[in-house]
Amino acid sequence: MPETRQILPDPLANWRARTAYAVALFDSNDFDRAAEAAAESLNYAETSGLAKGSVLIARSIASRMAARALGEHRLARREIDALLLARTEEQLQAILIEAQAEKLSYEIAECHCYLGLLAWTRGEDALAAGRYVAAIAASRVAQDEVLEAETSYWYAYLLAGQGAFDEAQSLLAGIEALEQVLAVPRMKLRHFDMRFRIGEMAGDWRAAFDHHRIYHELVVEDYRRLASARAYTMKLSLDLETMRRKEDSARLERERLLEENLRLAAEQREAVLASRTDPLTGLGNRRELQLKCREWAQSGVTHAALMLCDIDHFKRINDVFSHSIGDIVLSRLAGLLGDAGAEGGLAIRMGGEEFLLLLPDTRAVDAFAAAERLRLRVQDHDWSEVAPKLAVTCSIGLADWSLADSMEAALQVADANLYAAKNAGRNRCVAPAT
Repeated sequence: MPETRQILPDPLANWRARTAYAVALFDSNDFDRAAEAAAESLNYAETSGLAKGSVLIARSIASRMAARALGEHRLARREIDALLLARTEEQLQAILIEAQAEKLSYEIAECHCYLGLLAWTRGEDALAAGRYVAAIAASRVAQDEVLEAETSYWYAYLLAGQGAFDEAQSLLAGIEALEQVLAVPRMKLRHFDMRFRIGEMAGDWRAAFDHHRIYHELVVEDYRRLASARAYTMKLSLDLETMRRKEDSARLERERLLEENLRLAAEQREAVLASRTDPLTGLGNRRELQLKCREWAQSGVTHAALMLCDIDHFKRINDVFSHSIGDIVLSRLAGLLGDAGAEGGLAIRMGGEEFLLLLPDTRAVDAFAAAERLRLRVQDHDWSEVAPKLAVTCSIGLADWSLADSMEAALQVADANLYAAKNAGRNRCVAPAT
């Protein structure tokens, strides 16, 4: 069977490329498209047989990006996708359970942070506040200042929305002490954006103006980074599209090879069947006889009755009614013979108008009644359906065969009894003398 030499895409590398694309979109603040790309990456991870750890990471990334996109919608007072919110919350709850079981502090903190963001997006401030507090505590255990700052920003915005401006400002002041966090341009930009928003909410226009000025300067400074990030995103998008095309091509090639293998397997089965089957009657041939007898011997069968059946005056049928009618007669008799040997027996065409029926674990004397039933079925069959005034009979010679001995001797006995049946006037059965 044919084999493909095409190098198939590595699922792990493919998933990493998809995830890198989602992260690049996220870093360029394209949160909606980042969430869509992360969801696609997660679907790929779940359907490509990746390791459990990779799937868990994919779920975490997809949930985080979806939660952030939903939170940004709430900030901008845009419509919230309730179905996406519910699905994301379910994913985060499942991840949180696994993280708590494994005592993974960072994952616990991240889940609490984004579950809090979803609760706030839904308008459940008290639940969101509890999640934020838990996230800040867990991020400190994990010693992850960036995640602590991210959670604090959302918590500060929630507090400001409730009018607790002093608490909100206190949280933001605490972040300013985290020099490592504010050394990251993206986090520094986010910090002054949040300070501007909260100053505006508090009516502290002077502070809002000062923070917005710094924010604006950072945006200008960050423009080059964003341009580079977007260019990188475009490159990843093109690379990902190329990878998808290669994957589609490999999938189509696999499907083609599968179809080709199935076709060849079917042809092979047909060839094997043809090598063991008589094409006119559909019965087994001498090869099938050899193989079946070998199977019987291996399964413990020790003896069998042979019934050698020959159509009476078959040459006359061919001469009077034509060879095509003769072929139909052969096929009809094969059907009657096959029915007679249906329960464990084997019916084969020996050649010409001669057929053989083998009955395993049966003595010839016991098979005589079956031979008589077969003879009468042939005699009483409505042959006028084949041709008007057509009558067909058969003669049968029986023999015993021990599978430990050669079949030829048994066939000679059956043939001699068949000859005796012909000499006695045909249309009769003759069994060995007991």
